[in-house]
Formats: sequence, structure tokens, C-alpha cells
Amino acid sequence: MDIIDSEKCFSRDITPYTLIEGEFDVCEPYFRPKKESTEPPKKRKKTVPKAPSVADVETQKRHEEIRPNLVSCLEQIESIWPESWKKIKTPRAINEVKAETIDFPSIQAMVEMARAAAVTTDLDMFSIFNLICINTENTLKLLQITPACQYIIPPESSFLMGSIANSLSQLGNYVNRKGGADLIVMDPPWPNKSVSRSSHYETQDIYDLYSIPISQMMASKDCVVAIWVTNKPKFRNFILNKLFPAWGLVCVGEWAWLKVTTQAECIFPLDSMHKKPYEQLILGKPKDIAQLGTVPMHNTIVSIPSIRHSRKPPLEDVLKPYLNNSSDPIQVELFARCLTPRWISWGNECLRFQHLNYFDKKTE
Repeated sequence: MDIIDSEKCFSRDITPYTLIEGEFDVCEPYFRPKKESTEPPKKRKKTVPKAPSVADVETQKRHEEIRPNLVSCLEQIESIWPESWKKIKTPRAINEVKAETIDFPSIQAMVEMARAAAVTTDLDMFSIFNLICINTENTLKLLQITPACQYIIPPESSFLMGSIANSLSQLGNYVNRKGGADLIVMDPPWPNKSVSRSSHYETQDIYDLYSIPISQMMASKDCVVAIWVTNKPKFRNFILNKLFPAWGLVCVGEWAWLKVTTQAECIFPLDSMHKKPYEQLILGKPKDIAQLGTVPMHNTIVSIPSIRHSRKPPLEDVLKPYLNNSSDPIQVELFARCLTPRWISWGNECLRFQHLNYFDKKTE
């Protein structure tokens, strides 16, 4: 079991700034099971129960496989849970950050249309797309795109903001020139009806993932590839049976991320049939050169989830010990929504959570 302090990790090496308080203040479960009522139940019209679908059966089967490790973690967690987190019983900050954010995906799409039509523009905002931006200094830089939009660029970080159709070859060439990746982490926006309706972010056609130049980025290194995946069985099956073989990878680990509150309670009931309090992380390595056995097949990551939609805990601390080059690794994040010191980030929203208003500046 690994406990991740996401707030601390996202504040690392960006002096004099730190992440604002409250970004990980989930103090109560999102849902609690209803207490049994002492009143007689109301008469309801009888309905014929639906037979479970194949997906339901597979989901429950997978849950039963993961459940023992999760139960074991919950039994241990009370004794090792940080006291400082237990003291946070109410959120320390308002959920809404007042920031004039930029809709990067929409602008990026507009830029690509304009370039395809040979239209030129002098707007500085447009020049940030399909361009590898590098901070070579060991101190952070501030990038001002509009008068109201400043973004923190961490030390020795680089990013490429673009679409899956027009920037991946550029990314592959850049990572390859750097010597190849030791770690690649990705959080694809898996198709989801509720997410599509909520418009939190655009989802991705799963078959577009084949176009990611994994082999070029790995450059024949014993690289660890980590993919976040929802609990829908078809996506896990797609990774294990189609994507990994196409990329020449073999599965070396299937981990779970258990989401808990500041009080170490699951955000949903563990055995809920509707929402699970965990997500899965599938780890792969090149099948021809992989040093098998170095990565544990099963592990549980425990952390408090962000109040921001779909923001995953940073994985550097838990995965770095399993890299062949753990002293100075080349680390890449795909579909990134923030930047990390000394990482290469790619996606159409790389700067989303780098807005200056998500950070506090330390005063002397």
C-alpha cells in the first residue's frame, strides 16, 4: 500500500508558490448507504428484476478480485493515516477558483483549422499550440498568455499542447531525441455518457490510442507504461488484449487507486453497485526486454481525490523505485492537465491546472 499526499506533491519544487489549500479537502463520502428505517416499507409496484448484463457480471467479477486487497488496506489505514489530515473535517477553501481560464481545446481546434486554410495570425495565444515549450532553468517561470491568464511553468519541465492528430509525431521525435522514456503515464479520457453530458472534458475514441508512438518514445528502453482506466471491463480488456500487444507490451501490474476522505472513509461504499470508490492502473513493459518481477503485480494507492474533476494523484514517488534509471529518469505524461517539474507533458489541456490562481505565493 502506498499513501500519496497529492497536495504536497503538486507543491514540490515550485518555490515560492504552493498549491492553494483545499484542493484535496474531500471531508465526507460522496454517498452513504441509507440507514434501515423502523417504519413499515411502503407498498410498491412489483417489477421483474433485470438480468445482469455481461458487463455487470465482468465488473462484479473484477471487483471480487480487487476487494481483498482493498479491505486489507482499510483495516490498516486507521493506524497510519496522518493526524494532520484527520483534523481537516470541513473544507478549508471554496471549491470555485476565480480564474479567467482559457478553453485550450477549442482554441487549439480553431488554430488547426486556420493553419489548414493557410490563414495567418499575429495573436500570441495561438503560437502556444504544436510547439514544444521548454523551461531549461532550475527555477519556475511564469507564462502570461493574456493579461488575466498567467501560468506556472515548473523547473526543467517541457510541454507540447496539441491534438492527437497533429502533434504526436512531434512528441515522439522529441522524447526519442532525449534518449527515450523511462516512464510514460497516461490518463485517456475514456468514452463515458455521463462525462459527455457534463462537458467536463472531451472524450477520446479508444482506437485513436493506437496512433501514440509508444515504441518511438520508449527507444528500446525497459520503460514502464502506466495507464489509468475506469472500471468498465471493456476498457481494461482493450488495454490487455489489444493495445498492449499492438505496442509490444506485457502487463506487469494491475493496481488500484482507493479514494478516501480526509477521515480515511471510502468516498463511496466499497461494495456499491453504482459507483466504486476506486479506479484501476494498468502497468506494462516491453515484452522483449522487460525485467519481469521488479514491479509488484498488485498494489493499492490510497489518497484523497481532488475536488477538481478527473485529477489523478501524481505517481512519480510510487513508480520511480521500479525504474531502471531512477536517478535521472525521462518521464512523460500523456493527456496531461498540469505540468510537473522535470517531466515532459502532452495534451490539449496541459496548462489547465497551472493557472496562477490555483497557487499561493509564500511571503517572507
